[in-house]
Amino acid sequence: MEEISRRSVLAGSIGAGVAALGGLGLPFEALAAAAPRDPLLVATSGGLVRGRIEEVMQGRKGEAVRVFTGIPYGTAARFAAPRPARAWHGEWDATRPPRAAPQPEGFDPLPATQAEDCLQLNVWAPAAPGRYPVVVWIHGGANETGWSGAALTTGERFAAQGVICVSVNYRLGALGYCELGHVLGRGYAGSGNNGIRDLVLALQWVRANIAAFGGNPGRVTLMGESAGGKNVVTLMATPAADGLYARAIVCSGGGQTVYNPGEAAAFANAVVARLGGRERLLVAPFPAIIEAQVAARREWPRNMAFRAVVDGMFLPQMPLTRMVEGRVPRVPLLVGSNADESRLFLSPAQAAKPLWSQQVSNETMARMATLNRSYAQAYPELSEAERRWKLLTAEEYGMPNLRLAEAHAARGASVWHYRLALPAPGGPHRGSSPHVLDVPLTFDHVTNPVAAQMFGYSAAEQPVADAWHGAMVAFIKGSAPSTPAWPAWPRFKADRRASMVVARNASVVDDLDRAERALWGE
Repeated sequence: MEEISRRSVLAGSIGAGVAALGGLGLPFEALAAAAPRDPLLVATSGGLVRGRIEEVMQGRKGEAVRVFTGIPYGTAARFAAPRPARAWHGEWDATRPPRAAPQPEGFDPLPATQAEDCLQLNVWAPAAPGRYPVVVWIHGGANETGWSGAALTTGERFAAQGVICVSVNYRLGALGYCELGHVLGRGYAGSGNNGIRDLVLALQWVRANIAAFGGNPGRVTLMGESAGGKNVVTLMATPAADGLYARAIVCSGGGQTVYNPGEAAAFANAVVARLGGRERLLVAPFPAIIEAQVAARREWPRNMAFRAVVDGMFLPQMPLTRMVEGRVPRVPLLVGSNADESRLFLSPAQAAKPLWSQQVSNETMARMATLNRSYAQAYPELSEAERRWKLLTAEEYGMPNLRLAEAHAARGASVWHYRLALPAPGGPHRGSSPHVLDVPLTFDHVTNPVAAQMFGYSAAEQPVADAWHGAMVAFIKGSAPSTPAWPAWPRFKADRRASMVVARNASVVDDLDRAERALWGE
């Protein structure tokens, strides 16, 4: 596509965005004067941002999309509630990668600058002007690792299909999920929910600014995977987020992995002790905070140490409880999990060892011991490792997501449930459907080298990715999740419990988890 034609199709979106911002009480004349007819210059509530053009191949055809990265949506002092980003003068260079939240080392070096001032987001938008639906992606990583610039979750494929994709950074680890009101004083009460507060602020930014990029603020879908999926459900149970989204997609999430105030205080005390005392909380360099949180997490007797806090105010109840009681917005929900989630975390040798508490996210060890015996009786043909994988997959993902589907559907909301049962074609988890296997499908990135390394994905999986990604796009655009390659996907209802089982040949299965539900007493 010639550059001149790109500019012509993009130019109209600038004036529309400036007009939308004028309605927010910003000086329209000043913004209009500051934003000339430049297709990659957008006026936001913080100031002008300049992006870039990227060409996306759709079959044999190239599609131009606009990309804006590292836009500040907020700022926050350490352990304090976030505030809107400070306005800037001139143009913000939105072609640079976003900063990442401070975090420990992961499997691979993080290709980003880490900084406490990390409240930034990215926008992938179609080239042509419009009022496009929006999907806001919340990354996973146990609320301790991850960032909005990961190669597997860039949103250009959504933009090429008429959906604006926004991906968000939020504070992680102790800097985002450590309740310190009892340590630092009343001014820091609520710090255990700062990661969620960041996400609420990001949604408010989207509501105020996305029209400037050609988006429809009334058609926003929340989408997250793993901890990101849990955070989506937490946002659904957070009154401050009400009205900021219209749909939700929860991939491998859940609505039970939260702290009560006593648990939150106990974990915070452990972090403070490893840091060397309360007086270091506000002055220690952030690498020292990360070192202390890692030490505390390694000794913590539960999986996923960094979680939101049910404080009775910002987060009034456990998200699942609030959903059961019908206190969450009855938005359409797409929810599900992978068939063998826990295989990503436990090798065969680790899975064959006795169950221990740091493998368990939601249940008590007494209940897990009972379930472990029940699984041994129900599945004698499986090895000890295979039963352990099955039990832990159900504990953190399968059952919690099924409970979400049941609770939301029982209140009259439209719900669709899935199970990804696509065997990984290669990599260390070949033949199983582990945690994260869905992410390259969701973003249509199965030919990405990272996807190839992790799961052996290649162009051979493109038909599955086309169908999965297409069903997501259909849902985000306002209909049922659907694709010509799959059978019709029925809504999840108690009388049938229909699930789409996604593999190379997708199928609808009723009451997919009937045998396991019986073991769980559900």
